[in-house]
Amino acid sequence: MSITKFNINADFIAYQHITAGGLSHLSGRAYKTEGGIFALCRMGSLKTIINHTEYRIGVNELIVVPPETFVQLLTASDDVEIHAVVFSQQLIQNAGMGKTMMDKFHVIGKHYVFSLSEVASQLYSEMFAFLSHLYKEVGEKLSEAVLQSFLSLMLQGVSELCPEQAKLKETPGSRHFHQYRIFVRLVHENYAREHQVAYYAGKMNMHPSALCRLVKKESGHTVIEIINRALIMDAKTQLCTEHTPVKDIALSLGFNNAAFFNKFFKRHTGVTPQMFLHSQQVKIFISSCAALPYEADGGQEWLLSHHQVYPLSQFRSAVLFSQAYVARPVPTHSAISRLIPSTHRLT
Repeated sequence: MSITKFNINADFIAYQHITAGGLSHLSGRAYKTEGGIFALCRMGSLKTIINHTEYRIGVNELIVVPPETFVQLLTASDDVEIHAVVFSQQLIQNAGMGKTMMDKFHVIGKHYVFSLSEVASQLYSEMFAFLSHLYKEVGEKLSEAVLQSFLSLMLQGVSELCPEQAKLKETPGSRHFHQYRIFVRLVHENYAREHQVAYYAGKMNMHPSALCRLVKKESGHTVIEIINRALIMDAKTQLCTEHTPVKDIALSLGFNNAAFFNKFFKRHTGVTPQMFLHSQQVKIFISSCAALPYEADGGQEWLLSHHQVYPLSQFRSAVLFSQAYVARPVPTHSAISRLIPSTHRLT
């Protein structure tokens, strides 16, 4: 399993004005959080996956991610700016907060993304600024009680400042809610080995149909959808960040042969693993073309409209076509020049 644990070695960390450059090292890889995360987008936008569902986060939107959650950053706009604070799972679970606070975090966190008014966003910005200052100046010397108070305030603030989204039907401590959390934890721990509803129902001493009803009610998704989304997220992460053969990825995710894995991947994404990998490579290539003087003649638009159907092996031809189309030389320092033999470059 290639999902990386996202943890911190302190009770909390806080940063202001995180830019696209500061997020680049997180892009593409899937993480399982071991702490609670609050992040506020003040400029630009992000595209991310939280527990197998894709979200686009824009200006004045707050992300609340509870512990034991799958998170994957897909893209960030060049002008993005976010503030973030992470509280450790240990802090959340410690005396004075314990089970009730963890429940509250998970209930609110089921919504993940909250749209704030400008006034509310400014209030959160000021809180992030204060916590960032404390983190820089005091750090680990800050008492646990003070941090717990801030966490409680931020959680309460979400429900108070976002009434339309945060009127929670679930009650912390309800039996169904706890059962759903147990199911999610089991999936996170076992999806690479166990793909069947019966396994999870057995671990929870429930009939499979009862588990299906519970999960559908609590999440809006079926048991199989949640398991499959975990598998697809892991597979995409391995394809994007590791040089692992597809057959080995298939085995690591509990598929006995690559052919069956290929069919599974295509059924859920619309493309084969190889095509997905090519598309990611081409997207990276496309982004490196942004500085080329294509805009006036439409060459860059042509590339963007065709990149999803071109395997990397054919992309040189697409680049040569577009270069001839705009009749301009390729800058020798750019990524595009590395894909074109020097004898084919226009001068």
